[in-house]
Amino acid sequence: MTAPTARTTTGTTTAPGATTADPLLEVRGITKSYGGGDTARQVLGGIHFAVGEGEFVTVVGPSGAGKTTLLRCLAGLLDPDSGEVRLDGTPVHAPPEGLALVFQDYSRSLLPWMSVLDNVQLPLRQRGSRAATRLAAAREALAAVGLAEAGRLYPWQMSGGMQQRAAIARALACAPRVLVMDEPFASVDAQTRADLEDLTLRLQRRLGMTVLLVTHDMDEAVYLADRVVVLSGAPTTVSEIVPVDLGTEREQMATKLLPAFAELRAHVLGLVRRPARAGDGK
Repeated sequence: MTAPTARTTTGTTTAPGATTADPLLEVRGITKSYGGGDTARQVLGGIHFAVGEGEFVTVVGPSGAGKTTLLRCLAGLLDPDSGEVRLDGTPVHAPPEGLALVFQDYSRSLLPWMSVLDNVQLPLRQRGSRAATRLAAAREALAAVGLAEAGRLYPWQMSGGMQQRAAIARALACAPRVLVMDEPFASVDAQTRADLEDLTLRLQRRLGMTVLLVTHDMDEAVYLADRVVVLSGAPTTVSEIVPVDLGTEREQMATKLLPAFAELRAHVLGLVRRPARAGDGK
């Protein structure tokens, strides 16, 4: 894990497809359809945005907007029909080493017959890392998420919040430059969700990671982000990219009571609920 890096806010424009000066992750006009002929359904209609190094970006949109399809394209799990994804300037056609993915359903992402320590080591084992190296990385990652003493447990012996912490630790053990999270806190209770949000913020600041997180929760989107990418309905484009100027230190109660937070939340919610307009994201 790298030395602490200050969290920064990049991007000061609300134009659709706005980019950062030196993007680490670039989404260049990707499209994706399912089916063929008269039954073809276009899900992604040409998405453009970029994420800078050390930035925390959240993605929101209406149900059915293809957010999971977008993340699968970003992670190299699905090829777009056109356009491309670039990580540090290199086109992504398969899961890249510099990117790690955390899924919503921790109960399916952790293997129940393996201990937590072995689960966290699994991606490193698949990469051929030496035993001592992957064990040290796994223990460090578990400590970072508050599970230093839980390595011998099995997933079924842990609460939902602990399982999702273990899933985050597995991603951190790979020392990713970009952490992609697909609604990672949707399956836990409200208090655990708040705890995991704050944990993610602390890790992002401490490790200097770039984080891209998809969520349906408008409070979460604004609370966590440097910028919020708002998607339209399908065929999906970028409606607007909203800068979040709430400072680098966030606190669940104090931040969410700020008038600026309420204004941002209302603006993002209004964009999500707005009917699609011709030319959005173009």
